[in-house]
Amino acid sequence: MKHLLPILFLAAVPLLAEPVTVKESVILKAGRAAISVKAGTVVELVARDGDTVTITYRNVTGKIPAGKLAAADAAADAPKAEGKKPDGDKTARPPQTTYGKAVQKAKDSAAAHDKNQVRPTDEILKEKE
Repeated sequence: MKHLLPILFLAAVPLLAEPVTVKESVILKAGRAAISVKAGTVVELVARDGDTVTITYRNVTGKIPAGKLAAADAAADAPKAEGKKPDGDKTARPPQTTYGKAVQKAKDSAAAHDKNQVRPTDEILKEKE
C-alpha cells in the first residue's frame, strides 16, 4: 500500500494542473534542460510556492517567478498556441529583417516607377471608348 500512494500521486498531478498564460518571456530550467517560454504562451501550472511557481511546458517541469504569469482567469481567454493567426489582425507590419526591408524598398520603388511612367496607349484607348 505504501508503494501505491506515490504512484497515485504522480498520476493525479497532471489532472490538477491548470492552464495559465506567461506574461513575460522567461527561461524554464529543469536539470540540464532549458527552454525559452515566450510571452503569451499557455503553460500548465502545477504548484505555487510563495514567489515562485512550478509549471510544465512541453513535458519539462520547472520553477519560474510568479510575477511572470498572467492572472489565472486571463489564461482561459487566451487563444491556444496552434500556429494559426487570428483572422481579425490583417494590418501590414513593417519588415523586421534586412532582407524584408530590401524587398519592401524594391516594391515601393517599382510602384513609384509605374506611377510616374507615361503610358500613351492608355490615353488613346480612353479616347476611343
